[in-house]
Amino acid sequence: MGIFKREIIRKIHDGVWGHMVTIHKIDVDTLSKNMRCVEREGVLENGMPVTFLRIFRPAEVQNKGIIVTGWETFNEHPNLILFEGYLTRANEAHLERRK
Repeated sequence: MGIFKREIIRKIHDGVWGHMVTIHKIDVDTLSKNMRCVEREGVLENGMPVTFLRIFRPAEVQNKGIIVTGWETFNEHPNLILFEGYLTRANEAHLERRK
């Protein structure tokens, strides 16, 4: 049993990185410096386990005076989500542009 709390705001990583660069044409500097994500574990309708992601710009969140406390922050502020989707256990990302 782990006692370590996972970070709420995470850097873009794994298959999400490749997907954002290849499919959405986001440059690596923008990804590494200006974009972050929140995650939550879940399953798709077919029962496949995935990690759901919401990608945003921390500077935009900060400028609006919002504190990201988790996934739910973006339920209340969906206009701050740039991309949303999921990452499979096979490291395949599926993300759609929201803004």
